[in-house]
Amino acid sequence: MHLTALLPLLLSAALTSAKPHPFITRRTTTTDTTIYAYGTNISGLPLVYGNSDGLAYIADNTSLPSTFSAITWDITTATSTTWNATTSNSSSVGSFFITPTSSFAAAGFTSSNNTTSSIVTTGFSLFGEQVVFVNGSTYESQFWASSTDTDGVYALYWNSDGIEESGSVPVVLKTIAPSETTSS
Repeated sequence: MHLTALLPLLLSAALTSAKPHPFITRRTTTTDTTIYAYGTNISGLPLVYGNSDGLAYIADNTSLPSTFSAITWDITTATSTTWNATTSNSSSVGSFFITPTSSFAAAGFTSSNNTTSSIVTTGFSLFGEQVVFVNGSTYESQFWASSTDTDGVYALYWNSDGIEESGSVPVVLKTIAPSETTSS
C-alpha cells in the first residue's frame, strides 16, 4: 500500500531530474568561448590569431608576441553556420576555415584577402567538448600543430591524410580549459 502511494512521487522525481548523456550536444550557440589545443608538449594552449596573416595559431595567450592576438569564439553546433572569432578589443577576425581537400594546409580566418575557393567555413561542431568537422556522416578531427620560428607558438593545420609532417604533432581541439594544478 505504501509503495503504491510512493510510486508517482518517485516517477515524477526521476523524470524531472533526468539529464542528457554528456556526449549529446543540443543545437546551441555559445559566445565568448576559448578553444584549447591538446597534444604532445601542448597541454591546453588556446588558439590565437595571427595579426599579419589571418591564420590560426596555438600559444600561451598570457605572453603573446605583438604579432598575435588572443581570441574568443562564437560557436554553434549547427554545422551549416560559421564559427566566428573576435579579439580581446572586440575586433572580428572572420570565420574559421580549413581546407579539407588538402593533405596539409594551414587553418585560419576568412578575410577580404582570402578568397581561395577550396576553403570550408561551415561543418564544424562539437562532439562532447571536442571540435570536429562533420563531413557527411563522418566526424573528423585532423588538426595538427606545427612548430614556428617563434618559441612556444605553433601553427594550426588541417591534415586530411593524417600523415606526419616534419615538426608537427596531432592535436585535439576542445572547449575545456586545462585543469589548474597546484603543488603543496
